[in-house]
Amino acid sequence: MNHRSYAALLGVLLSGFLTDTALAEEATLRPWPEYQVILWVSGKSVEKPERVPLFLQRAREMGVTAGMVTGEGDPAHYLKAGMPYYVENIVRTGLCLKFRSPVTDWSGFINGWMEKRDEAAFVRPYCLEDPAWLEQSKKEVVRSATKHREHQPLLYDLRDELSVTTSANPFDYDFSPKSLLGFRAWLKTEYGTLEKLNQQWDTDFATWEEVRPFTTDQIKARMVTGERMPKGPPDWSALKRVEFDPFLDRSALVRWNFSPWCDFRSYMDSVLARSLQALRLSAREVDAATPVGIEGTQMPHAFGGYDLWKLSQSLDWVEPYDVANAREIFGSFMPGKPILATVFEKETNHAMRRLWHLLLEGDKGCIIWWSEDCVDMAKPDAPLTEKGKALAPALKEMTSPLAKLFLRAEKEYDPIAIHYSQASIQVAWLIESTVDGRTWPRRFSSHEGKHNRHARVRNGWMKLLQDMGYSPRFVSTEQVEKGELEGGGYRMFVMPQSYAITDQEALAIHRWRTHQPDDHWRMVASNPTGSFDGHGRYTGPRQHLLPYLSRTTGQSAHHLKGGEELGSGSPYDMARYPANRLGEMTAEEREYMPDLANTSVGIEPPPIRIALDDCVRIHRYKLGNNARLIAFERNIDYHMSEDLAQAGGNEALEKPIQTQALLKEPAHVYDLRTGKYLGNIKSITVDLDPWKPSLYALLKEKLPEEAKVIEVLGGGK
Repeated sequence: MNHRSYAALLGVLLSGFLTDTALAEEATLRPWPEYQVILWVSGKSVEKPERVPLFLQRAREMGVTAGMVTGEGDPAHYLKAGMPYYVENIVRTGLCLKFRSPVTDWSGFINGWMEKRDEAAFVRPYCLEDPAWLEQSKKEVVRSATKHREHQPLLYDLRDELSVTTSANPFDYDFSPKSLLGFRAWLKTEYGTLEKLNQQWDTDFATWEEVRPFTTDQIKARMVTGERMPKGPPDWSALKRVEFDPFLDRSALVRWNFSPWCDFRSYMDSVLARSLQALRLSAREVDAATPVGIEGTQMPHAFGGYDLWKLSQSLDWVEPYDVANAREIFGSFMPGKPILATVFEKETNHAMRRLWHLLLEGDKGCIIWWSEDCVDMAKPDAPLTEKGKALAPALKEMTSPLAKLFLRAEKEYDPIAIHYSQASIQVAWLIESTVDGRTWPRRFSSHEGKHNRHARVRNGWMKLLQDMGYSPRFVSTEQVEKGELEGGGYRMFVMPQSYAITDQEALAIHRWRTHQPDDHWRMVASNPTGSFDGHGRYTGPRQHLLPYLSRTTGQSAHHLKGGEELGSGSPYDMARYPANRLGEMTAEEREYMPDLANTSVGIEPPPIRIALDDCVRIHRYKLGNNARLIAFERNIDYHMSEDLAQAGGNEALEKPIQTQALLKEPAHVYDLRTGKYLGNIKSITVDLDPWKPSLYALLKEKLPEEAKVIEVLGGGK
């Protein structure tokens, strides 16, 4: 394929993932009416055919509704038992470097690389743009879909824990010839001429063939020296002293131009998403009804291919590791599509709490890890293990009539958008990682999940809004550019450390602001907002695009409310809120907390309110025209660690409390757990168990005395 045809093909592939054809394909997917409890089954658990029926019997006793086979595995025992199943890990090589690759020991590989820092290592073991790899992977997908389609599997999983690197660990993949060829072709579609590329990047490439992205070492050298074409590694000690000032001197523009690095990170994000799209479509050509997706995804990050917006547009379903708001972000970007969770818990309470939380978020099922931990096949009667017994009550509750009500209901959100900016995630990583000096490759995702400041600021805003009773959604750069703030009817836009804003975004935000019908809107930003463009180039204050943000100061929360020309600053650090909310706040911290509850100017208060200090999450749903469902849960800061365990730190919320929920208007209220009628009231006294939500129905009319509310609402007996 010549350069011109390659560039043309690339332009088509990158022009957008959701075409009319893709939307039509989505409509053909098989409905997902029931919550599915899937057991991840090892070969050892089913190695003796004569004992498989007993194994499946025990699994059902535990609450399991579905099983699993690998790509070309035999589903005969599930078919005979009348049990659904899903197909796991279809693509064996290339997507996940933890297996079948020369870098399975990632930590050892990185330790060795840091001694010589050889750029030859930047060639990925499997190039995702290698036509031979892609064709081989497509064949695996087609073989699997052809084998299983007649049995209507629940899902096809392309790969578990996939990544451009490993997890979301930083490394400069992929500098292979095919990858660089594709990157240059993309740059031509992005910039048109070499002159414009050099102008954007502050570089001096003489020909397109010379163009290479900056390595991470190289961009960090620029941060130290301000050179257009830095050579050699940076002065690591000097790098550790580098700090970003959003109001820096214009003479330092080159130092803070990250475009030669950010563009490559964005391109590799697109490469992974595009590969998944191609594999998904190959399966859908054979089996148009079964959803195709991935498992074990990572936090939003500059490395690994983890632009969650791009990934979401290439998938029919996903099982995300819930790190740094990943579940909420995918939920915003994939409405109506199946989202599942893997269960690693071993205790009833912890499993009950998280599974109810995820069902209330919209999860359609869960995957239990794994069969050998749950059913003891070494014993003659194959009893459930202690873990299997502990999980059973939680799993059975997920398929109960009560849970079915919430699975059928339509979740309600407030007109609040939180900005998801992959360009800002990239810029933030470069700025935050200066303190690591030469050890930046060891800034593994296990560290990032706990310490990434940009992620903590984002989580701070999410938790504050939830504690106030709101249900916000994330909106991506691409959505903002296309007018989603206006089209979605949003009245508040939160920009959590949105370092980078594209010109199209800035214009769309300005349009949204000026077209508000009244003064009941609000924009909230964390400094420094819009200091970089969408390619990671420092622009400085852009008064012509964001005049209302150009003079905000302070550490974090800045407001622009209806009728104001400039935002007012607050020194409160939103990265601290998730911890502050669980302990005692100082008087100064309370004084400087963002004043989002001021209803004199701003958006409307939520329809149901609870005291902020109670740290309660409120979920609201519509069920038909005459009923609303309400769920109250302790607003846990869920966070999966690298070893796949749920992180602690929520002990303060693991105590029962009594709180008052104030309704906007009276309703006939029923306690869904007891079936008790509480009256036509505007206030609910909620006795909240820390391990399971309190659930209520709000009706326009009182039911007959003999009626059972769950049955009337359609949950069944």
